[in-house]
Parts: sequence; C-alpha cells; structure tokens
Amino acid sequence: MSIQIILITNSPKALLTTLIMPESRPGSAGSAGTTGSAGTTGSAGSAGSAGSYASVLSNDSWMEAKLQTIIDGELEAMLLELKMIDSHRTLVKERKIQSHEAKKRDPSDTKQRKDRVWTAQMETDHANYKALVDKLSAAKAVQAASTKLSKAHKRENFETRERLKLQLLADDEKWLQAAVAATSGRLKFLGKYPDAFHTIDTKNHVKAAGDNLTSALGALKALRDHKKELATAKEHEEARAAASARAAAKAAGGKKK
Repeated sequence: MSIQIILITNSPKALLTTLIMPESRPGSAGSAGTTGSAGTTGSAGSAGSAGSYASVLSNDSWMEAKLQTIIDGELEAMLLELKMIDSHRTLVKERKIQSHEAKKRDPSDTKQRKDRVWTAQMETDHANYKALVDKLSAAKAVQAASTKLSKAHKRENFETRERLKLQLLADDEKWLQAAVAATSGRLKFLGKYPDAFHTIDTKNHVKAAGDNLTSALGALKALRDHKKELATAKEHEEARAAASARAAAKAAGGKKK
C-alpha cells in the first residue's frame, strides 16, 4: 500500500487533496469477486456495479448529516475524492453500500463470534485492519500534540512558527493517511466477510467505519485550515520585511542628507 498526499497550492481550490494510490485499480485484490467465510461472495466486490446502487447512493443520511454540521462545499469535494485502498470505489460510496447491506441482515441473527467459524485468513485480515485502527489513534494523538505545540508558539518569530506549522502539516497528512487506511480496511473486511459478525455487531462496525471516515474529514479540514494559516503568515512576514526594508532605506537616505 502506498499513499501519497499532494496538496495543490496554485489555484482558488488550493486545498483540494489528491490521493495517489498506485495499487488502487478495478479488479485488484479485495475489490471484486471476493469470497466470504461461508463460501458466499462479499458484498463490497460483487453485490453489484456502482450503477446498481444508484438509488441507494442517492440518499446518504451519513453524508447529509455532515453537510449540515462541519462540512462545506470545498471539504465535500475533497471527501468525495478519498478512495478505498485496492478498489475503484470511494470511501463514502463503500460506507453507504455496507450500511445498506447491514440493514438487509436478518435481525434474529445473534450468533456470537465465538460460535462462528472463522478461517485463519479471516483472523489475519481482522488483525490487520484492527492494527490500522490502532495506527489511526496513534497518528491522531501525534497530530493533536503537534497542534498544541504550534499554538503554544504562535507569538514566536516567523522562522519558528513556520517550522512548527510545516511539522503540523506533515502530521495532518499522516493522520489523513491513517484514517483512509483504517476506514478502507474496516469496510473491506465487512465486504469480504459479510457473515463474520451477527447483525447488531455488523451495524456497529459500519458505524465505526463512519467514525473513521469522520476522522479523515477532520484531517482534511486540518490540512486545509493549517495550509491557509501558513500562507497568511507568510504574506504577513513578507509585508513586514518589505516595510522594514523601506524604513531602513528611508533612514539611510535621511542620514546622507
């Protein structure tokens, strides 16, 4: 897995974030025709084409809730660009599909995990995505500490503030990468093994995927806001330096007279 964040900074939509994921392509492992634990095909890869989910995807309550709270048009555009790892689908679309599939589950299915047959591969895949969730928690903690440090030195000289802000932007990106990976890993597991959990647990895992995606949204917002703050600080510093240079030149001219 390779994710590279490229921030485009030379347009009005300067903070649109492009995720470059070389392995993400239709037909790659885990994205199509994946077989579940009981020999059934996972919903993420084979429940139908994107077109077959058109009516389902047209009404996404999770997305609508975000639009009414913290998200704006610019952030919405960035969020809708985030893709699953090893798949052509976006995270928003896959979350909605898995939510739709969970709602179709038999409500009487309450068989606990210990009573279900999990293959060795299922155990491995589960451990792998849980590790991604742990990495997300760690990345968010580092970013929070970096945010605190940057704020604590907001009255320092520009060089110090710039150094801390650049570090913060790097930590924002790592947070975003971790959130994308965790969301993708959780959703991929649900699609690959649709019967891994009982109905309530499956719905809870979909909710947790939504929480991971909300974290990615928070990282996008942080990247956008911190990049704007750095750009503004640079403009102010350049204006200050120019004013200082003019004052120095004026003072030097006065002395010559």
